[in-house]
Amino acid sequence: MRPTPIAILLSIILFAASAQAADPGPADVVKAFNGAITERKLDAALAHVAKGSVQYTLRAAHAGVPTGEGGITSDLKAHWSMIGPVVIGATSSYQRIPEILDTRIDGDLATVWAQTSSESVDRNGKAQQNKFSEVYLLVKTAGGWQIGAMADNRGATAFAGAPTEPAGSK
Repeated sequence: MRPTPIAILLSIILFAASAQAADPGPADVVKAFNGAITERKLDAALAHVAKGSVQYTLRAAHAGVPTGEGGITSDLKAHWSMIGPVVIGATSSYQRIPEILDTRIDGDLATVWAQTSSESVDRNGKAQQNKFSEVYLLVKTAGGWQIGAMADNRGATAFAGAPTEPAGSK
């Protein structure tokens, strides 16, 4: 028995749909990035970061840690290449768990908003927990979705560009 044109068409559609479903979406990439950091696999985390990606650092993430004087942006891969080994070396455990709040895709660009919970346990056993919002800008590359930029609202200090008084208070 020969396949009918409808059966062939359905087979093609199902194959295309399954191939598309195999590609991780933007939220999957964010989860994989954070999962790799949790697993202390920095190279695997950085594989999800696009060439030329940007880290937005609005303020120091921890008390007593100065921010750079060069502005609020830096190279994302360089940022995690510097921070990652410090975190891994100073902790016996570091977990980042993103709760995906919103994902928007428009062509080759996507944004993912996440409420991220982190827990670190230092080498002396002292645990510290944080919760903060993060926004990721992802770009669709030939290899799939990659993180093009990251920003968060965590921090121990005030944002240097923020007004010191509420607008209209004078």
